[in-house]
Amino acid sequence: MKKITLITKALACCVLLMAVGLNSCIEETFPESSTATKDQVMKSKSAMEALQNSIVGYINEYNSYERDLNYYNAYNFDFGYPAWGIMRDVMCEDFYIYSSDYDYFSTYGLCTSLGVNNTMSYVLYGYYFKLLKRANDLVGLIDKETTDPLLKQYAGVAHTCRALAYLDMARLYEYKKTGIAKLDNEAAANKVYGLTTQLVTEKTSETDARNNPRVPFQTMYKYILDELETAGNLLNGFTRSAKNLPNSAVVAGLKARTWLELGTRFEKYPADLAAFTAVRSDITSAKDCYAKAAQFAREAITASGAQPLTESDWFGGKSYTTGFNSILASSWMWGIITKEANVYSAYINFASNMCPEQTFGVANATYGATRTISKALFDQIPDADWRKASWIAPGDAGKAPGSKYRTLLTDDDFKTLAPYAGLKFKPNEGNMIDYKVGAAMDYPLMRVEEMYFIEAEALAASQGVAAGVSALESFMKTYRYDSYKCSATTLADFRKELMLQKRIEFWGEGIIFWDYKRLELKVTRGYKDTNCPVGYRMNSIEGYCAPWFNIYFNKYETDQNKAIILNPDPSGVISDWTGQ
Repeated sequence: MKKITLITKALACCVLLMAVGLNSCIEETFPESSTATKDQVMKSKSAMEALQNSIVGYINEYNSYERDLNYYNAYNFDFGYPAWGIMRDVMCEDFYIYSSDYDYFSTYGLCTSLGVNNTMSYVLYGYYFKLLKRANDLVGLIDKETTDPLLKQYAGVAHTCRALAYLDMARLYEYKKTGIAKLDNEAAANKVYGLTTQLVTEKTSETDARNNPRVPFQTMYKYILDELETAGNLLNGFTRSAKNLPNSAVVAGLKARTWLELGTRFEKYPADLAAFTAVRSDITSAKDCYAKAAQFAREAITASGAQPLTESDWFGGKSYTTGFNSILASSWMWGIITKEANVYSAYINFASNMCPEQTFGVANATYGATRTISKALFDQIPDADWRKASWIAPGDAGKAPGSKYRTLLTDDDFKTLAPYAGLKFKPNEGNMIDYKVGAAMDYPLMRVEEMYFIEAEALAASQGVAAGVSALESFMKTYRYDSYKCSATTLADFRKELMLQKRIEFWGEGIIFWDYKRLELKVTRGYKDTNCPVGYRMNSIEGYCAPWFNIYFNKYETDQNKAIILNPDPSGVISDWTGQ
């Protein structure tokens, strides 16, 4: 236990260490000495490229918590950004597990130990700040006035990834009202409302890091937008070598996400607008934000050249081997590339937890940790929507797949899968046996389909419901099924329909959480005839944020940073639904 405690406290110091110097990837570039100087690095294009690659590579980091693998295994959920996508989906209402014996994400499914003793939140917190450290290191090395195209590219990548990290953290850690008096009153007493996370940049000194408070939302979102503006300018004209590097289209997509977030905030809480207009005088209303969200979503669509997935693409092509596992997919604007050398474990990886068509992980029928769609959502998907065959209908469970399901499994093996099991994610190359190959699957960070949905909602909120309906129907009829019809006449009803389609479209991709927290949607896992496992059937309160959406701050950070205020600990106030 002493070893674990020391590791935990060492991880908690990562924010402080971000202010202390360059990271180890520079040292690896100059093995003849223990530390490279700034001048050495600046003179070496290979060292600068290594720094850039350390940022995009870290997004897919295995064992970011740095457990000593000679004595301990890495935590089962510690395999980078894809793991946090699973975590976010687990917190919502459409992503269940068939058998919980090997549920490595049960903390947020069962809603237990969400606060002080939540190891997952410690790893999450450390992961993001280590990602930021890499971005800060590179930004700090490059002259802002440089005209060198390569250096501008490296800086642009760093600024983009820094913006991604802070946008995620701002939304994860900001406390929203839950409707639970014990938590909400404590949040008010501690003055955490409106606070995001602390800002740590390349200019943050060790002294500053030790007394660095969480910044209010207006400061954070202005910073994120400024970062994206800088990134967009630096990456203008940049042609990337692979889609794991962000480009100007990705920057536009991140701007669209950010402005959508702000539009909803000011729509729901008009009083917050004054604080933001003090730092962005060009914004006078929620509609201004929505208009920008629509503008940048369309810019991302156009600039990316990406095309929404076809039915064949969705299910993995003619041989069913490329389903949601290849960055070469036509709709992926940005993603993670995973090589065999990046696969360190048979079961601590995305494929193990998400692909039922493999034998090396836990999501298969043998271990039973198969991810399933909620009955409530599945029942709302019309048969005309070909996406419905991404999950096994309860009436088809135990039967051969026939021509309805595009699967890698034999008829006999398919029969062993659970009802509602998700077939969306295929192991790399369709390899079901060799984890070094099958688990080396890529992961989407941004698909162009998301931009179509952002545009539709933003148009509805800024130009009127009819404009949103037209955009949504155009997308659905063109790319999903031609009999689609949206009959919404109010913004509230339109959002319900749009959210229904997003829940279907992005199941398992970690996207929908952001919408649930942004719109403060009720999470309903407990209801009659639910397929949600007993113990996981938590319902949040209508009109409020689910209490488990307000991620608990790393308590150990308070040992190093005396200015940090923690969110209320939701442990012990959330109970399983007991209705009959």
